[in-house]
Amino acid sequence: MENIAYIPEWAKEAIIYHIYPLGFLGCPKYARDEASIVNRLADIRKYYDHFQRLGVSVIQFGPLFESISHGYDTTDYKQIDHRLGTNDLFKQLVDELHGLGIRVIIDGVFHHVGRQFASFEDIKLNRENSPYVNWHFIDFAGNSPYDDGFDYENWEGEYSLVKLNLLETGVRDYLFSAVKYWLQDIGVDGWRLDVAYLISPDFWQEFRTVCKTARPDCLLIGEMIYEPYTQWIGPELLDAGTEYQVNKSTWSSIKSNNMYELKAVLERSFHPGWGLLKETALMNFIGNHDTTRIHSILTDERQLITAFLILLTLNGFPKIYYGDEIGMTGVKTNQSDDELRKPMVRPEEAWPPDGETIFNNVVRFIKLRKNNHALMYGNLISVFADNNVLAFLRRSSRQTLLVVVNASFESLAQTVPLPNQNLDGAVFVDILNNGQSEYHVRDNQLVIPNLQPCWGCILELQ
Repeated sequence: MENIAYIPEWAKEAIIYHIYPLGFLGCPKYARDEASIVNRLADIRKYYDHFQRLGVSVIQFGPLFESISHGYDTTDYKQIDHRLGTNDLFKQLVDELHGLGIRVIIDGVFHHVGRQFASFEDIKLNRENSPYVNWHFIDFAGNSPYDDGFDYENWEGEYSLVKLNLLETGVRDYLFSAVKYWLQDIGVDGWRLDVAYLISPDFWQEFRTVCKTARPDCLLIGEMIYEPYTQWIGPELLDAGTEYQVNKSTWSSIKSNNMYELKAVLERSFHPGWGLLKETALMNFIGNHDTTRIHSILTDERQLITAFLILLTLNGFPKIYYGDEIGMTGVKTNQSDDELRKPMVRPEEAWPPDGETIFNNVVRFIKLRKNNHALMYGNLISVFADNNVLAFLRRSSRQTLLVVVNASFESLAQTVPLPNQNLDGAVFVDILNNGQSEYHVRDNQLVIPNLQPCWGCILELQ
């Protein structure tokens, strides 16, 4: 990201902590089950010390706006969900986090709304005569599963999520006024944009102009699943995207003893010469509110630590989903995401059995990332993989690092080939393991006689 000029400078060093607030704070599942405002967001203050000990620099709050249930069925884009608190309380938290040196980005769900959104309610009442009839894609000749007397477009067949017509001027004006409010009046530092890949790049171009005018250094991260990401990300569009391919291949490579898979994804995406995403900023993660928690996939904490080592040495923005850093578990099912979104362990409660070990290692990796220019800014060159070992170079204008990861449960002697890297005769020192060993490149190969199990080394070129 060193040379990607359109990314805000502060964001190039971002280490993101992702909170799904309705779950983190244990809210009732449905808004209707709570009649009054409950200031649960105030409990975020109890975790300030945790955020600082961990070393994160950005909090990503998932959906915060008034909604029907899970937050993605919005009913009011200008109001904090009453299960969480008030706009004034959230502004206080934003100001306090800024005082701690932590930025704040929030979820924007602009593809669809909930069925109780004002425009849709008016259409149900006034049908063809509603002034909002063009805010959605309505078919008065059909009927919905809710027996509305009309059909409508939605998100992927889910009729509780009503698609917005983003070509309608009134819709854009309303959304952009909300966007400016949160950036200017509340002071958030950017947006994570839900299902950005389903929305026209033309919308994001105008969205960017609105956001960057309101707050020039804001960060705009779009949820990306399908390539080409560059259709939605670039100097006139969104700043960055989510990298689901790296997410899947990280845990899959570790679990199936197949580091070739992750090497191929990294190579295809980031190779400086021909990678499809070599000039694209991406947010990497090993868990979020939609995926089975990483510790329910990699059940041995040693493998989980290996996954964090990979995450925090890759390029892009690393993101940690709340609770993963202490080993919380949760399995996604066809029926429910509830297990992924359980309340965060409270500060006075005991962590899961291996939580301290996981946490301390994540803290260690974050400190290394912050203290090494190549981990923050460098490009990535995949150089080697076999069943259990992955090696890649991180190079910036100031530093060259070689990261070597052993995902197996056994110590290994490993030879890493380094052809075409102009490193023959070079000397490396291991900064992950206290710099006690020197490693010499001879005949374009580097030999590591003892690569520890479920661990690795980060070698700095001297």
